[in-house]
Amino acid sequence: MTAAPPVREIAIAIVGGGPAGLAAGLYAARALRSTVMFEGGVLGGQIATTDAVENYPGFPDGVNGLDLSIAMQQQAERFGMETVYARVAGIRRAEDGRFALSTEGAGDFLARAVIYTAGAEYNKLGVPRESELTGRGVSYCATCDAAFFKDADVAVVGPGESAADAALELATLGARVTLISLQTPKVPEAMMERVTSAPNIALLTGFKVTEIVGDTRVTGVKVMNPKEGTEQTVPVTGIFIESGSIAVSEFTAGLVEMNEKGEIVIDNRGATSAAGIYAAGDVTDTPGKQIIIAAGEGARAAMALSRDLKRR
Repeated sequence: MTAAPPVREIAIAIVGGGPAGLAAGLYAARALRSTVMFEGGVLGGQIATTDAVENYPGFPDGVNGLDLSIAMQQQAERFGMETVYARVAGIRRAEDGRFALSTEGAGDFLARAVIYTAGAEYNKLGVPRESELTGRGVSYCATCDAAFFKDADVAVVGPGESAADAALELATLGARVTLISLQTPKVPEAMMERVTSAPNIALLTGFKVTEIVGDTRVTGVKVMNPKEGTEQTVPVTGIFIESGSIAVSEFTAGLVEMNEKGEIVIDNRGATSAAGIYAAGDVTDTPGKQIIIAAGEGARAAMALSRDLKRR
């Protein structure tokens, strides 16, 4: 029988390898803290599937999302951060006050502190070709990607304010927008008036998307009216799915305070309600789910945590 590997003792465990985790790793490692970042999926998280990030400072011509993630990782690792490609399976507070982390395939770790940066997962439609065409016409963030669709034919899917807001943002850029919703959009009257009065926004109410069409890029969406049993294909080059997101906070339940959306509540330093646990990025209750905000939060959390460990 093979003996289980010994528990590794480290100073800071960073759970999640997106922009928040990578920035946290850079600042924690530069403070000469033994730092391990855990990533169980793709380095960079959601930005890894983005062909061109145009709104991150320092890249006037844009930058590929995965390339940006790799550059951030290399910078952090140059200062001593270690990347462990394994999913964290559980976090609990040990008897001595530290945090015991179990992983899938990389053994167990004992950390003095945790920075939780697991991000959020967009609510998906779950229709054919959605995953394959993500980043190739399928987007979940109009703020991030609307500029790529100036003067284009696009669809926006969603029943709420985020969908209406995305439609208006795209329309302002000259896009011809079809706003698709199964129910009547639930938005404030003033916003709805702006939507219906925009000459380049068409409402398609009572329909749901059944398939996204396209081989290498989006060319259309198939929609169906369940009541009438009718189907049609809307020719578009982009589809914005605005159905909200879910914070990936499965291991923090019972450890830290969370809001009704499942987001981790943090203070202005990135600290949670539990001593020794900080959080940053899309998993937190901070508004504005953008790369630069996540990176800034990660840096802030690592700086605050480093000071906290020094006081201890």
